Amino acid sequence: MNRKTFLTQLSAVGILPIAAGFFPSTEHEPDESGNVKPRVTSPELTNSYWYIGHLMSILISSKDTNGSFSLIHGFEIKGLEPPPHIHTREDESFYILEGEINYMVGNEIFNAGRGDWVFLPRNIQHSFQVQSDQAEVLIHLSPGGFEEYFKEMSEPAKALVIPPRPQGPPDVKKIVETASKYGVKFPGLG
Repeated sequence: MNRKTFLTQLSAVGILPIAAGFFPSTEHEPDESGNVKPRVTSPELTNSYWYIGHLMSILISSKDTNGSFSLIHGFEIKGLEPPPHIHTREDESFYILEGEINYMVGNEIFNAGRGDWVFLPRNIQHSFQVQSDQAEVLIHLSPGGFEEYFKEMSEPAKALVIPPRPQGPPDVKKIVETASKYGVKFPGLG
């Protein structure tokens, strides 16, 4: 499948469900005050984390949307990509702000660059490889909740910069065990 066909299909079937997460029109369970509160956010030290050489800023968490979705601003770094994995609880989407990434979804490979939206449905194995030195992305998770994995596996960012590359490989056992609590499987690793 070529890129144009893929993007056309996304616009036909993938974008509309995702747009509902950005512009909620469905009812949400009320929070303690009885409302889902509107807000404006940006990357700050209070919502940013260093995750295995990446800078991840949780702009909207599932707690802000009563579980509907979460949105992360992130920098993906070439050579520090995750192995193939499966999200069983949420659909994952990437909007590419800068850079180029190849996504392996099921048995297909898609190339995405600046301005492209990539929809990764739950229960389909996927991975990705950053083709540029780094890529700046928005990560949309619907429903929300998986952002808690990044909080648990990261250290609070000391500055709003990409952290130094890790010294040595990550603790794969800890990644697999922690991700499993959030419904993510790594076939062949655990």
